[in-house]
Amino acid sequence: MHIDFRGVSVQFDVIPALSNITGVLPDGQTTLLVGATGAGKTTLLRLFYADIVPSNGSIFLNGQNTAIMKAQQKRALLQKTGIVFQDCKLLAHNTVYENVLYPLIINKYSSKNIDLMCLETLVDIGISHLRDKYPHQLSGGEKHLVALARAVIHKPEFLIADEPTGNLDAESTLSVAKILQQQSEKGVTVVISTHSSELISCFPKAGRLEMSEGKITKVITATSKTI
Repeated sequence: MHIDFRGVSVQFDVIPALSNITGVLPDGQTTLLVGATGAGKTTLLRLFYADIVPSNGSIFLNGQNTAIMKAQQKRALLQKTGIVFQDCKLLAHNTVYENVLYPLIINKYSSKNIDLMCLETLVDIGISHLRDKYPHQLSGGEKHLVALARAVIHKPEFLIADEPTGNLDAESTLSVAKILQQQSEKGVTVVISTHSSELISCFPKAGRLEMSEGKITKVITATSKTI
C-alpha cells in the first residue's frame, strides 16, 4: 500500500485535528507515528483507511484519491487492510475464536477454509489456549493479541495499529512488537501509532513521523523495508 498525502487538514467543528501536513509512506515500509495523546495520530490513521476524508488537501491510497472513492472501492481497500484499534473493539459476547474469525465471515471466505485459517492464526499469535474465552476474561495484553490476530487473519497488504500496546507491561509490549515485526518481514505495509518508548525501540530501522498539535514536526526515513 503506497500512501501519499498532500496539504492535508482535518477539522472537527472548529477544532483543527490536522494542519496542512504532507508526506509519503512507500509500499512495504514500516512507519511509526510518534507523539503525545492529542497530537493527531488517530486522525491521520483514519485517513489511511478512508474512514474520514480531509477538510482540505488530498490523500491517495495506491493512487486513488479517497475523497472520490466509491463505496465498492472502499470495500476493496478494507479487504486488503488490517486494523488494530486503540481500544481493541472486541465483540463482548463472542469468544476469542469468534472474534478472530469475524473478518473472514464478513469478507465471505469459503467456509471450507475459515476454521483452519483461524486455528493457524491463533497458533501463530500464541493464543490458541484462549480460543474459548470471552473478552472480559482476558488481560489487557491478551486483548491486544486477539485484536492483532483478527487484523492479520486475512493476510492484509496494509496493517494499521493504533496504540497497539496502550499501557501494557514490557513483556506484553514485546509480544505485540514481535507480531508487527513478522508482518513487516512479510512485506506488509505497517503503520503504528504510539507514544511508547518501549515499542519505538523495537523498530530501530522504521520510518518515523513525529507529530505535535496536528502537525508533522520531524521525519525520519526508514533505513530498511523490514525490521
